[in-house]
Amino acid sequence: MAEKQTIVEEGSELTGTLKSNCGVTVSGKISGELHAPALMVAATGAVHGTVKVDRLHSQGELAGRIEADTIELSGRVNDQTTITARSLEVKTSNGDQPTVIFGNCVIEVGVDPHEPPAQAAPPPKEAKGKKGQPAPPEAQAE
Repeated sequence: MAEKQTIVEEGSELTGTLKSNCGVTVSGKISGELHAPALMVAATGAVHGTVKVDRLHSQGELAGRIEADTIELSGRVNDQTTITARSLEVKTSNGDQPTVIFGNCVIEVGVDPHEPPAQAAPPPKEAKGKKGQPAPPEAQAE
């Protein structure tokens, strides 16, 4: 028996939330939220929105907030996209020519996508001496 798949065919568009307990293959376009164990975006496919999957293989277009344990990219990543993954592999198809195009995006690799982002530490306080004079070197080393 073949493994079940949720398929969005080329020429089809889905807007909203898609939750699937089996892998999703996108040859068309999804705009919104997608949760699945695996996502395959074909060269003709596009996924824009929030994606939370275990495995992602994309040859198409991605945009939005992408979270996955493992990602294989060989397509387009649009501007204003954040990718969070434990591992990221960028593929090329024909030797010399890169086939991945990155827009203005943020890529966080080696990060558990299921953990909330760490809070930034507050900036260190500046040590000052009397009347706005710089503090002695031992006071600055706090």
